[in-house]
Parts: sequence; structure tokens; C-alpha cells
Amino acid sequence: MREPGSPFTLAAALRRQAVLTTALAALAGVVGIGVLVSAPLAGVLLAALLVVLAGLRAVLPVRAVGALAVRSRGFDVAVLLGLALTIGVLTGSPNL
Repeated sequence: MREPGSPFTLAAALRRQAVLTTALAALAGVVGIGVLVSAPLAGVLLAALLVVLAGLRAVLPVRAVGALAVRSRGFDVAVLLGLALTIGVLTGSPNL
């Protein structure tokens, strides 16, 4: 029989924090788009990323979302959606 791997390896940490790791990779892509292509487009993509994260936080259990779960589920979702709305509005506002 194969012995289970250590829970203290980088691979184990990435598995435990898969949602957060994917979100950080997506955020790096959004920042890259903001620097290389268009800041308003990056703002829209960041707002969309926050909406997706709010949806994941709303439906996935705490064990699956890992460090994305900070407070109660409703509070986390409300904060993420509030940030998404604010960034979306500011992105669409001219001359800011």
C-alpha cells in the first residue's frame, strides 16, 4: 500500500487552497491585462472575478473555499458583491 503524502507539502497546500490559488492566478492575469492592454477592461474583469468568487463562496462549503471564507457566508458574499459593484461603477465612470 502507498503511504499518504505529507499534508505540509506545497502540493497539499495548493490542493487545500485551490479556489484561492486559482483566484490569485486570475488576479495576476487581470493585472497583466490592466498594464498591457486596458485599465478599464481590467476593472470590468476584476469586478467579474469578484462576482464569480461571491458565487463560489455562496455555494461551496467552507472546506472547499479555504482561506476565502473569512466571516459568515452571507457577510463574505455581501462584501464580495459590494466590491464588485463598486469597482464596476468606478470602471464605467468617465474622467476618474
